[in-house]
Amino acid sequence: MPWSPGLPSLVLFGISLLSALLAVAVRRNRNERYVGGFVAIVAVIGTWVLSYGVQLGFDSRAAQLPWWQLTLAVAGFIPTAWLLFTLRYAGKHAWLTRPARWTMVSEPIVFAAFVLTNPTHRLIWTDLELPAGAPVRVFAPEFAVGYYVHIAYAYAIIAFGTYLVLQTAARSSDLYRRQAGTLLAAVVPPTAAQAAFTIRASPVPGLDLTPFTFGATVAFAGVSLFRFDLLDRTPIAREAALDVVGNGLVVLDAEGVVVDADERARRVLTPAPEAGTHISTVFPDTPLERLSGTTVEGEAADIRRTYEVQVSPLRDAEGQLSGHSLVLRDVTDRRAYEQRLQVANRVLRHNLRNDMNVVHGLAGRIESGDADDPAAVAAHIQSKVDGVVETSEKVREMTRTEPTSVDEATPTDLATVVEAVVADFDPECAVVLECEVSRACAAVADESALVTALSNLLENAVEHNESDEPWVRVTTGQHGDRTCLRVVDDGPGLPEEEREVLRREAETPLKHSRGLGLWLASWSARAAGGELTLESSRSDGTAVRIDFPPAGRD
Repeated sequence: MPWSPGLPSLVLFGISLLSALLAVAVRRNRNERYVGGFVAIVAVIGTWVLSYGVQLGFDSRAAQLPWWQLTLAVAGFIPTAWLLFTLRYAGKHAWLTRPARWTMVSEPIVFAAFVLTNPTHRLIWTDLELPAGAPVRVFAPEFAVGYYVHIAYAYAIIAFGTYLVLQTAARSSDLYRRQAGTLLAAVVPPTAAQAAFTIRASPVPGLDLTPFTFGATVAFAGVSLFRFDLLDRTPIAREAALDVVGNGLVVLDAEGVVVDADERARRVLTPAPEAGTHISTVFPDTPLERLSGTTVEGEAADIRRTYEVQVSPLRDAEGQLSGHSLVLRDVTDRRAYEQRLQVANRVLRHNLRNDMNVVHGLAGRIESGDADDPAAVAAHIQSKVDGVVETSEKVREMTRTEPTSVDEATPTDLATVVEAVVADFDPECAVVLECEVSRACAAVADESALVTALSNLLENAVEHNESDEPWVRVTTGQHGDRTCLRVVDDGPGLPEEEREVLRREAETPLKHSRGLGLWLASWSARAAGGELTLESSRSDGTAVRIDFPPAGRD
C-alpha cells in the first residue's frame, strides 16, 4: 500500500515544523555558547518526530521497518543532548573534557549502530508485531536486553541533568527558577510517555506517544526562551558577571523595586535586599537619586569592609529607563589610605608648626644673646629637631604601609615575633619590660607589619610613662575565638580625645593625636591581618590588644 499519512502523521509534521522554526529562530538571534546544545536538542526532537510521522503513513511491516529504525536510532541522542545542555546551563563546563564528551556521544552512536543492525543479532528487539484492529497500525515491539540497558542509561542521565537544573535554580533568583520550571515542564511529558511505551502501557497498542508530547516540549521551550530569556540570561552567566565585577550588585526596576541581588549585597546591606521589596527599605533615609557616593560597612571574611554605593540607570533599546543597577564598590583600602593622608597632614601641620615655633624662638634667643645657657638651648633645639625627624619617618612608614590580603595569611607564632621585638627594643630610659608569652599560632598576613605595630606600641608605652618605676608587659593568648597579643603599661593612660580619634578613625580640626605612634600601630596591625583594640587596664595605664584569626581557620 502506498504511503498515506493520516491525522497522527499530520500532527507530528506540524510539531516537527515548529521545532525547525524554533531552532532557526534561536540560531539566528542568539550566539551564546548555550545555543549549540539547545539547538541540538530541538534538531533531534524534530528529526525524531518527522521520522515517526513518516512511519505512521505506511501500512506494511517492510515499509515501516527502515523508518522505525531511523526513529529509534535518532531518539537515542536525546538524553545525551539534554545532559550536554544542562551541564553548560549549570556552569559545569570544566566537566566537559574531550574524553567526557566522547564518552557521552559514543553511547548513542553505539546504540544507533545496534538498532540498524538488529536483524542480525536481535539485541535491541526480538519481534515487531503489527496489532490487528488497532486504531493506528504501527509496530508493537518486543524489546531485548540491549534496549533496556540503553533506556536505563538514558533515564539516569536525564535524571542527572534534571538534578543540575534544580540545583542551579535553588540558589538563584525567581527569574531563573521560572526558567528551570519551564525546562522541567518540557522534560516531564516525553519522559513519562517514553516510560509508558517501554513497559507497553500505551493506551494505543504499539503507538509511542512520546513524539506527540514534544508539542508541549516545544511550547514550554518557547516560553522559556522568549518569556524568561533562557539563553540571554542564564544563572551561570549572571554569576560569572558578578565574579568579574567583584563587588556587590543590586538590580532595581524603574520604580526602585529590587529585582535581583547577589550574595555579597545581601550580606553587606542591612536589611538584606529581597526581590519584590523597595530599595527604600534598605536605605530609608536616602532617596535613590542621592545614593551614589554614600558608603556602607559590612563583613567580608570576618573583616569589616567599607563599600561605596554607585547607582547607574539601565535603559532599553529605545532609551527608556527600565531600571537601575546599584553597585557596592569595595573602597576599604582607598578609604584607609585617604585617612592616613588626612591624619598625617593634620598631625604634621600641628606638630611641625608647634615644634618649629619653639625652635625659632630658641634660635632667636641664642642669636640675640638672651640665652643664659646657650648649650642647653641648643640641646633643646636638637631635641625638637630630632622629634620632627622621628615624626616624618613615622609619616613615611604610615603612608607606605598597605593592607595585605587575608588570603595571603600564613601561620605565625606570636611568641616568636614578640621575643624578637623585645630583644631588639632598647628604650632610652630605665623600664621594666616583662614578656609573658606562650605559643600562640595566628594567621598573620604581613609579619613585618606586625613587628612595626608592636614596636610602636612599646615606644608609646615607654615614651609617655613618667612613673618612678615604669613597666610594660607583653603577653600572648586567646580572646574568644581569636589569637591575640597584649601590651599593658602603668603610665598615665590614654586621654579620652586620643581614644575617640582612634574609634572614629579620623582626625578632626579640633582634636589631634599627640603623635603618630598609636596610629601607625593601628594601621600596621590591620595590614598584618589583625585588629587593634583599646582595653580597660587593671592599672592606671593603657592596655592595647591586637586580635588575629587563629591559624588554620577556613
